[in-house]
Amino acid sequence: MDEQKRGLKVIPTGERKCIWMEAGAVSFKLCTNHYQCSTCEFDMAMSNRAKQAQKGVQDQKPSASNKKAIVEWMEEFRHLPADQRKCRYMLSGDVSHKICPNSFRCGECSFDQMMQDRIQPSFSEEMDRFPKVAGFYLPEKLYYFRNHTWVYLERNGKFKIGIDDFARRIIGKVNKVELPAVGKNLEFEEYSWIISHDYGDLEFFSPITGVVDSVNQKLLDDASLAVDKPYTDGWLISMDVKSVAKNIKNLLKDDQASAWMAEEANLLKQSIQSEAGVTFHDGAVVANNISENLSKEKWSELVKKHLFTR
Repeated sequence: MDEQKRGLKVIPTGERKCIWMEAGAVSFKLCTNHYQCSTCEFDMAMSNRAKQAQKGVQDQKPSASNKKAIVEWMEEFRHLPADQRKCRYMLSGDVSHKICPNSFRCGECSFDQMMQDRIQPSFSEEMDRFPKVAGFYLPEKLYYFRNHTWVYLERNGKFKIGIDDFARRIIGKVNKVELPAVGKNLEFEEYSWIISHDYGDLEFFSPITGVVDSVNQKLLDDASLAVDKPYTDGWLISMDVKSVAKNIKNLLKDDQASAWMAEEANLLKQSIQSEAGVTFHDGAVVANNISENLSKEKWSELVKKHLFTR
C-alpha cells in the first residue's frame, strides 16, 4: 500500500522535508529555505518552543498533559532513531552521512561552523586561485544567473551579488558604478544598477528578489574594482530575501553553471572572430578587455546578447 492509500502526505517531486518533519516533531512541513535554518522563521519558532519547554520542565512541575502540550523536545530528541536525526547537511547532500547530536541547534554546533567555513568560498582569495571553465574563472559554491551576475549566500542568509569574469572581460574599462539605495526593494529581473563604460551605460537587472541591505562603498571611490576584482573587493550589493529556496531556483550552480559558461564562451569567441578577424585555437584565452578590439556597435551587440543589459 503506497503512502497516498494509507492517508499519508506525499512529498512532491523536487521538494524536501523540513528537518522538524524528518525528526517527527511535526506531521508535515517542507523546507522552503534551502536548509538555511538560521534564517528560517519556522525553525526559530520551533527552537523557541523547545527552549520554553525545557525551561518549563526545570522551573515547574507540570502535569503529564501539560508536558505533552509543551513538547519536551530536547529530551525526546536523544531517543529518536538515527534516521530521524539527520543533520541538515546530510539532507541537503553536502555530506553523505551525519547524525545531529545537538537537537537541531545549528548555531551552537561546531560541525555547522566547520561546514559553513568549508562550503563558502573565501572572499580573500585572488581570482587566479579560482577554477576555470573554458578560460573563464568560475568559483565553486557560487550561484550564477544568465546575465553573468553571481550570487553568494552568506552565513546570515543574505545574498551578496557581483558580476562574473565573463562580464568583466566584455565590459573592460569601467568609468563609474551607480548602485541602488539601501532599503530599496528589488524584484527578480528588475533593472537595478548601472556600470558606465566609454561606449555607454550598462544597466543590469537583479538575479533575485529582495531588499538591498548594503552596497559596496569601495566602488564609489574606485569603480575599477568591479572588473579588476569581481569576486572579491568588487562585489556590488548585498540583499536580504524572504525565501532562499525561491530565489535560488532561477540560478545555476556546479555542473549547470559550468555547462552554461562553456556554451557562452564558445558563442563569444565566434562573435569576436567574425568582428576582429581573430582565430581562437584550443586553449586560447579571451582578453581582459574585449572592447579595445571591437567597434562600439559590435560591443553593444555583445553586452545585450550576453549580459541582457539595456
